[in-house]
Amino acid sequence: MNTRIVTDMEGFQSLQEDWERLELQDPDATYYSTFQFNYFWWKTHSKDPGKRLFIVCCLLDNRVVGIAPLMIRRDRSKLFSCSTLCFIGQGDYFTFLLERGSGSEIKILKELFGAFHAHDSLWDKFELTHLTQESQLLHYLLRHEQYNEHVQYLTSCPVIPIREHETYERLSQTKDFIKMKKTRDKLRKQVNYRFKVVTGEQNAEIYDRVARVHRLLKEYLQTEKGRSERRSLFENEYTDEFLRRLFPNNDQVVVFMLEDERGEIINYSICYLYKDVLYDWNSGYAPEYSSFHGLANVLMVETLEHLFKEKLGKRLDCGAGSYAWKFKWTSRFNVNYTFKMWNLLKARGRLYRFLSGFKTMLQTAFIMTGMIEIML
Repeated sequence: MNTRIVTDMEGFQSLQEDWERLELQDPDATYYSTFQFNYFWWKTHSKDPGKRLFIVCCLLDNRVVGIAPLMIRRDRSKLFSCSTLCFIGQGDYFTFLLERGSGSEIKILKELFGAFHAHDSLWDKFELTHLTQESQLLHYLLRHEQYNEHVQYLTSCPVIPIREHETYERLSQTKDFIKMKKTRDKLRKQVNYRFKVVTGEQNAEIYDRVARVHRLLKEYLQTEKGRSERRSLFENEYTDEFLRRLFPNNDQVVVFMLEDERGEIINYSICYLYKDVLYDWNSGYAPEYSSFHGLANVLMVETLEHLFKEKLGKRLDCGAGSYAWKFKWTSRFNVNYTFKMWNLLKARGRLYRFLSGFKTMLQTAFIMTGMIEIML
């Protein structure tokens, strides 16, 4: 085995056939692992001078058997700058693509990690996020003494196993579901809403509409609720351009929404559909409906009924975040981990590790001080 590093768009595009072959046969691959998602994302973000492409490919007899879709991100502050080796893209699940079935997965990963270390002069920090608990990549990190201590819990992604329920009627007879349907009936009386599903060639038009709702929601939460930290991803120029590339004529982008009688969006949820899994990654609601409690539940009731009726997807992944409202729909969840390792061969890496540890110590001290004040 040997490795090859791709650092330009031409090389990236040349990987399409091998990348798509690997993504289809790798059970760890999600929509966030696909060539389409990563290529569009990098085509937009390659204009950012703080990012450099660093895709590592593992080859066996000139056949690509592994792909690590990475980049080197330059993070800057007033005093310091740090080069981080990390995944391309932004999403809830990331992994390396591996050829399966030959029993060589560990060997492929060993070659890939060997390439990372052979180029350790390029990075100060090695960070891999959103690694799901059953992935080969996470297992490799956990079983390796050099990497194990750098793995930590990150978040959870609640999952609704749709096809484990025989019918929609069986699913809808649970106590929580009956309560949700009463909330739906209440909204119907007040608004007489319409439920819509948008995909494919209609996505280009719907993009501007959902983006507008999300931006208005951000402004509402900032001004009316004091949520100064609230942001809208649609206001980021790179993210906006990336999504405008991804949405048009894409049947894997599915938007579920409620509209009022004027045709205005009440609330929406955007999912990626891949390998019979719907990945819910963004949602929002119109600020004028903020007083109605349970909008998300109404949309979920309508969405699940539609998924059963159309036999669309086997699982609905509710996305990262252990929010209470998600667990009212399911007891199942995926656990995500993060891996972060400083490059101690470089003086800058050792300095950053010290500063990071010092910051954590201060944060812990502030928390403990607050707890003591409460107790007194």
